[in-house]
Amino acid sequence: MEKTNLMKSAQLIVLTVFLALISTGASAQSKYTEDADTAFDRKGYYEASKSYKAAYSKIKGIDEKGRVLFRIGECHRLMLDNAGAEEWYEKAITARYYEEDVDVYYRYAEVFREQEKFDEAIAEYNNYVEKGGDKSKANGRIAECKEAALAIVEPPTRYIVEQVVLLNSPFFDYSPVFSSKNDDEIIFSSSRQSSVGSGEDPITGESFMDLFMAERDKKEKWSTPVPLNNTINTISNEGSATFDKKKSTMYFTRCVYDKKSNFACDIYYSKRAGNKFGPAEPMNLIDRETNDSSQVGHPCLTADDQFLLFASDMPGGYGGKDIWYVQFDMKSETWSSAKNLGNEVNTNGDEMFPFVREDGTLYFSSNGHGGLGGLDLFKAEAIGEMTFANTAALEYPLNSSSDDFGIIWEDEKDQGFFTSSRPGGKGKDDIYEFRMPPLLFNYKATVYNYDTGAPLPNSKVVVQGTDGKSYELTADGNGGVSLMEGEIVLDNNYSVDVSLQGYIGTGDQFSTMGVGESTTFAREYFLKEVIIDKEYDLPLVLYPFDKSELLVNNVVNSKDSLNYLFDLLTRNPNFVIQLESHTDTRGKDQYNRDLSQRRAETCVAYLASKGLDRERMVPVGMGETSPLIKDREINAMSTEEEQERAHQVNRRTVFKILRYDYVPKE
Repeated sequence: MEKTNLMKSAQLIVLTVFLALISTGASAQSKYTEDADTAFDRKGYYEASKSYKAAYSKIKGIDEKGRVLFRIGECHRLMLDNAGAEEWYEKAITARYYEEDVDVYYRYAEVFREQEKFDEAIAEYNNYVEKGGDKSKANGRIAECKEAALAIVEPPTRYIVEQVVLLNSPFFDYSPVFSSKNDDEIIFSSSRQSSVGSGEDPITGESFMDLFMAERDKKEKWSTPVPLNNTINTISNEGSATFDKKKSTMYFTRCVYDKKSNFACDIYYSKRAGNKFGPAEPMNLIDRETNDSSQVGHPCLTADDQFLLFASDMPGGYGGKDIWYVQFDMKSETWSSAKNLGNEVNTNGDEMFPFVREDGTLYFSSNGHGGLGGLDLFKAEAIGEMTFANTAALEYPLNSSSDDFGIIWEDEKDQGFFTSSRPGGKGKDDIYEFRMPPLLFNYKATVYNYDTGAPLPNSKVVVQGTDGKSYELTADGNGGVSLMEGEIVLDNNYSVDVSLQGYIGTGDQFSTMGVGESTTFAREYFLKEVIIDKEYDLPLVLYPFDKSELLVNNVVNSKDSLNYLFDLLTRNPNFVIQLESHTDTRGKDQYNRDLSQRRAETCVAYLASKGLDRERMVPVGMGETSPLIKDREINAMSTEEEQERAHQVNRRTVFKILRYDYVPKE
C-alpha cells in the first residue's frame, strides 16, 4: 500500500509511500488481544487501536493493561494523531508501564515535540533518562527541541510558509508535483473521501490514497482538486508522482493491498492524453519473483530525463530506506539496474522523497541526518553525475519539529511547495507553499542647518548606485527626501552627495551588499553655512621638524587628514579656498613665513596630485603672525610638556572659503 507500506520511518510518516519496519519488541499477549496484536504487527494501526480499546476492559493483569495502553498510544502516534497518543501514553505511564518498557517516556516526549510543546517534551526526555533510558539519544532530542523553539522565536531565514487551504482537506494530502509546463497544474496524493480507493485503510481508518489534480488561475487561486481517471486511481493506494520534461509521461507509486496481506509498492508509468492518462504499467525495478518484500516508490526524474531517482529498502543499502537511481539508455530504451546514491546522502535511517532542481541540487527528506525532529528536508550539492556532497538541513520554517518532506521548486524561482504534519494544518499531512519575499529597501533623509537645526528645503541630494542608476532629489519643505521600494536594490553600494547653494556640502555612503532583511536607511545631514574668510579647521596635518613634507608615520598620517579636504572640495565643486599654514612663534619671523609657505604649497601639491584644479586652491604661509595661544600664556604654563602642546596648537593648517562661484572645467 502506497500510503502505508511505503511511508513510515522511526514514527509513522503517514505521507505517501513507505512504512518503515518498526520493531515493537516481544511482550506477553493475552487471548483478548490476539486480533489487536495481529493487526498491529500487520501495521493495521486503526484496526488495532479499536481492538485494543475493546479488549482493555476484559484484561485483569496490571502489566498487560499497561502494555495495551502503550500499544493504543503507539497506534495513535503511528496514525499521526499526536493528541490521541499523548492521552494514551499518559495512561500507560500512570499504569507504571515504564517499569516494563522505559521507551514509553521517550514516545510520550516525541508526541509533545511533534506538537511543538517543547518544555513538556524536554521534561519527558529527562524522565526517560532518569528511568534508565539512552542518555545520548535523549540529549540529541533535547538539543533539537531547543533549536526548534529558538527558530520559531527567531527564524533563521526569511522564507514565508503558508498552508495551501484550497488544496488541503481534513485528511492526508501530500507530495505535490507540477504536471504542466507552466507550473499552473499540480498533482498530489490524498485520502479525502472523494478518492476511488474509498475503502477503509486499516492503518489510518481513512480512504485509500489516490492522485488528485488541481489548476491555478492567473490570480494564483487553485481549483477544487479532482481525482485522476481510473487507469491511475484504483482501490489500492497511489501517490508520489513525477513527470518527464514534456509532461507527457507520469511515473507514480502504487501499493496494492488486500485484506490478507500487504503487497510491495512499485513505480508505475502512464502516458498522458490531455487531462486523461492511459493504462499504467509497472517499471519492474525489482524482480518480484525473487524479492517480494522490498518497497520502491517516490520517483523523481532529473531535468534531462536521463536519471530516475527513487526510495527503496532493497538489499545493498545503508539501512532503512535509501535513495537509489536508474539511468535511461536511449538506444535500447531501457532503464539500467538500480544503483545506490551513496553515503553522502544515505544513512542508517530513512532517506526518501528525492527532488532534483534544474541546477542539479538534490533535495530529499531524512530522519538520519539530524535536524529539528521527525523527517527533515535536506539538500546536497551536485559535484558530478549522480554524485552529491555537502548535505545540509534546510532551516526553519521549511523544517519544523514535525515531519517535513516532498519539496518541489517552481522553475528558477525561490518558491515552491512541500508537505508537513506540523501543528496548525487542516489535516494530518498538509501541503504548504513557501516563498522568499523580496527584500525591500527605503532611503529616507532630512537635511538641516548645522548651526540652527532648522530644516533646509530645496537641498539637493544625489544618490548614486554601483549598478549605474542615479537619483537626484530635492528636499521638501521639511528638508526631507526619500527613495522607496524598487529604487534601492540588493547587492549595491551607494554614495550620497548633499548640497545647497551657500552651504558646505556633505554626504556619506550606504550599502545593501549582503543585507539579509528589509531595511530603511535613515539619515540626517547637517550643512554648515558658508562664511567667507572664516578659518575652518582641518584634521591634524603635521610636518617633520624644520621641513615642509607631510609627516606620515605609525602615529599620524597627514595625507589621510588632507583627504578630508579633498572630499569636501569634490562635493563642493564651486568652492575656491585659501589653504593656510601656521608656525609657532619660535624662530625668526621671515624664516617661519617661508617655511609655512612651503608647507601650504605641499598641501596644494598633494591635493592637485589627486585631481583638484590648482586654480581652486591658494597657498598662503602665515608664519607666526596669528598664534591661537599667545607667548605670555605659554610662558605661564608650569611644565615643558604643557608648553610644547601649546606650540603644537599654533602649528596648524587650516582653510578659508574665498568664494563659491568657481565654474568647473569640462
